[in-house]
Amino acid sequence: MIIDDNILIKYCDNELSEEEILFIETWASSSSDNQKLLERIYFTLEATKRLHVMNTVDTDKAFAHFKLKHKGQKRSLGFSWLLGFQKIAAILFIPLLIIVGYLYLQKDGDGKLQMVEINTNPGVISTYELPDGSKVWLNANSSLKYALTADAQKRIVELVGEGYFEVAKNPQKPFIVKVGRDYSIEVLGTSFNVSAYIDEDLIETTLLEGAVKLDMLLENNQISSLEMEPNQQAVYYKNEKAVVVSDVNPELNIDWTNGEIIFRQEPMIKVLKTLSRHYNVQFDVQNPDIYDAIITATFKDEQLVQVMEYLSVASGIKYTIQKSEINENMLKKSIVEIYK
Repeated sequence: MIIDDNILIKYCDNELSEEEILFIETWASSSSDNQKLLERIYFTLEATKRLHVMNTVDTDKAFAHFKLKHKGQKRSLGFSWLLGFQKIAAILFIPLLIIVGYLYLQKDGDGKLQMVEINTNPGVISTYELPDGSKVWLNANSSLKYALTADAQKRIVELVGEGYFEVAKNPQKPFIVKVGRDYSIEVLGTSFNVSAYIDEDLIETTLLEGAVKLDMLLENNQISSLEMEPNQQAVYYKNEKAVVVSDVNPELNIDWTNGEIIFRQEPMIKVLKTLSRHYNVQFDVQNPDIYDAIITATFKDEQLVQVMEYLSVASGIKYTIQKSEINENMLKKSIVEIYK
């Protein structure tokens, strides 16, 4: 039986009668293809709504409105995945930039959807509530995979990029953040930040509250465990397979969740990598000694030109912003040439 897409859209928007809802859910349960179609339509609708969310939105008010909008929706137990989506709150802090999220389909024996993957675009900071009640903030150019249900013995998520986690306590179900094949973080209930961009040769884990255990592959090809305490940061060097732990002020590592870009005595090479992700630009550095500059600065809502003007004054560089290009993701990327 073929169901008109407009009917399915009305179902997702809760515009059908109880009888019609039952009919659609019976139809969707009749085959995995039907369920897959309905899942895609629902997610597409929710993702489209987020395209219009700007940084002027009050995040708490927006999340409350989102929950209120879906309050009282009638869904059968077979469609608990919809309830999982309703807990997602994508709040954009950088104007005119959008979040791109899409489904990561991992099938079990019954062909049911198990995982969701969420991506953020350059300059976008987003926050979500996971099905277990944990909260996560994703920085620009980051992605997170997680299960829609919390039925498994362990709560496992996969992170690429940077994320700040406030984990709901559940001693019976450890929360595990996987970063590639060689590094994972296990917690029961705590707050911590992880920076693990692919183009960086290190992974930074900063603990604010609670306790975490790191499992990582060291240079002897053995898995080693390390327990962290609050106000500590562990830096894992991926190439050397070595780890260094130090005491830090952890609040300095989560300023990005407020839309700030903060550099404190940072080398120029790290500054440019951060700005590249945030503004979706490519830096063409003409003089290698430019990387020797050390930068201390705080930016929030500044345009790229304003940031470059500050760097020009602080380090003596000159710059030229060239025309935009289209990269492999069909996003416009400007080229910034830096020279002396």
